Amino acid sequence: MKLKVSVPEGKTLYQVLREKGFMRSAYCGGRGICGKCIVKVGEKEELACLLFGPFEGEVEIPEENLISKGEALPDIPVESREGFGVAVDLGTTGVEAALFDLSNGKFIKSLKTLNFQSAFGADVVTRVELARENYDKERELLLKTLSFLFKELGVPVKEAVVVSNSVIHHFLLGLPVSGFERFPFKLELEEEVCTTGRELGLEEFEDTVFYVPPPLKSFIGSDFFSNLLVLTKESSNFGVADLGTNAEMGIWKEGEGVAASVPAGPAFEGVGLFSGMRAVEGAIYKVFFDGRDFRFLTIGNREPLGICASGYFDLIYLLKSFRVLTEEGTIRAENIPPLITQRIREINGERAFILYESEDVLIALTQSDIRKFLLAKGAVYGAFKTLSEEAGAPEKLFFSGAFGSHIDRRSVKGLKLIPENFPEPVAAGNLALKGASLLLGRREEREKIKEIKRAVQPVELATNKTFEKAYIEGMEL
Repeated sequence: MKLKVSVPEGKTLYQVLREKGFMRSAYCGGRGICGKCIVKVGEKEELACLLFGPFEGEVEIPEENLISKGEALPDIPVESREGFGVAVDLGTTGVEAALFDLSNGKFIKSLKTLNFQSAFGADVVTRVELARENYDKERELLLKTLSFLFKELGVPVKEAVVVSNSVIHHFLLGLPVSGFERFPFKLELEEEVCTTGRELGLEEFEDTVFYVPPPLKSFIGSDFFSNLLVLTKESSNFGVADLGTNAEMGIWKEGEGVAASVPAGPAFEGVGLFSGMRAVEGAIYKVFFDGRDFRFLTIGNREPLGICASGYFDLIYLLKSFRVLTEEGTIRAENIPPLITQRIREINGERAFILYESEDVLIALTQSDIRKFLLAKGAVYGAFKTLSEEAGAPEKLFFSGAFGSHIDRRSVKGLKLIPENFPEPVAAGNLALKGASLLLGRREEREKIKEIKRAVQPVELATNKTFEKAYIEGMEL
């Protein structure tokens, strides 16, 4: 895939691509040793870590670096028809597509990739700002992401359901995003849309029929309703958090709900961190101390390539338990166990904790990583605290998304991601994708999601005093 990149003086192409999520991990830490960050610049292959700024130009990234296996989903009930259908969770950072046989509802496979639009910023706020001059290019990259995933699925796609937050929803449909620039936010369209690939501009999938469910308000989109569509079939009193770059959360009780969203940044996607990567094979998803040393588990039991969000939560919780971190998240240099001391080093001018190191791979937690995590954690805690004042604490709590697939309840509670009076969270996998698959299978579910929308009241956090106070409280360890 070709991408236009700008590298400022003092940075390398590798650092820029890693921050945007296009490089899976730190590998050798950008020292030019492992040779795993090869890209094409013009007709020449280059090591991205050895290409220093200032630089501006087109870079080609190997497509095999951008695709990975997704979550296995259950079969779905269908109104039997011929052909293949795809459910898509079109996230700010990560995108996942699940393929189904529409004749019998059988799940075939799912694939993940990065939202190529990440080249224009890690979060939707940045992309909205840059859209003033780059709207067409941003939308082109979003459509290219869908086309890339559909082609990788390897079959003709007859129907597709795409769920997303409100900003991505507008980009997908070719709607202006200027209404998201300042509070009060204004959506151009709040209704469902049924369209074709031809109308969207997907040249290679012109005959594919797309169903795009309705968003709510502000940055709360159909991906959140998709979560509720699944959970309301099982429970009448619960809270749910879809913790991605744009974190959406809500509380549902007896047929009514409240919801909010916060710009958590890509930390919950494992992107933009020194050794961060999405929750794919090779990512460290669990870190623990066995009484002698730090240990970890990786997705797919592969050699470690980096750390995804749940692994970061475990590691930060452990370091807090060892009193290596202050309440503000600063890595201490003194009065820490020798076992920790030997793992602390300076990387790129800042203190870091080394979790794993080999000839090819350096996996570390830096001071900047901790700061980014505390910002994301504080936003989520603040939003839940505000929602609970509106609706009370829920009886059950579900975490959705890639982060929600690998959480450790002890780490979540120990790092104060959720209020103390909340129940322990349950990992629920990608509920947005599961809900999208139900919408793909039966059209009656599309009426249900519209009913859910009418029953949800958005809570604006931009001017909320409770949120301001709780956000600062949630920033502490």
